[in-house]
Amino acid sequence: MNSVRKHERLGETICRHLRLALFVLGLWAVRTQVVGLGWLTPIPDGTIDECHNEYLQACASASLAFSDAFDLCEQQANETELELSIDVAVERLQIELGASDVCGNLHICDTLENDLEYFKCISDNGSRNLEILAEITYNSTSAQTRLRQDYDAVYRTYLLCTLDAQKSYMEDLRQAYRELSHCRIEANDYVD
Repeated sequence: MNSVRKHERLGETICRHLRLALFVLGLWAVRTQVVGLGWLTPIPDGTIDECHNEYLQACASASLAFSDAFDLCEQQANETELELSIDVAVERLQIELGASDVCGNLHICDTLENDLEYFKCISDNGSRNLEILAEITYNSTSAQTRLRQDYDAVYRTYLLCTLDAQKSYMEDLRQAYRELSHCRIEANDYVD
């Protein structure tokens, strides 16, 4: 909260200083005209303004091109048909069947009233359930790993696409600045 207030006060201070500078500059311009020192007043140069206008247009064009390229990357990523390395439906079905077997094995024991038979049933089925659970763990971990690789491949493609868009954007901005610098040099040579 304090940083927001400091930021607002800083903005107000900067605005006051800018208004004061413009006021002083205005007084100086009026004074030089009245005293006859009009030759000290800088002559507005349309060429420099044109350089800056072209620069601003080039920057806006670069930003628009970057935005379009970035949107295209997102669209392509969203529309990408994942070619999964696993059959998700089969993997899920195997896990669900294994889980049903485990529950069924334990449920069978619940029907036994004799304590000795109940504990023997739990012991026998417990060993089978451990094998089923180990297989479920292996299958699910393997499926998760392969599925993650498939999703990561799509993400890598998206990331590379956005990096290319950023690289083009930065090059467009550098080119716009080079053109601005060249234009300003030519404009200064023209004035001299």
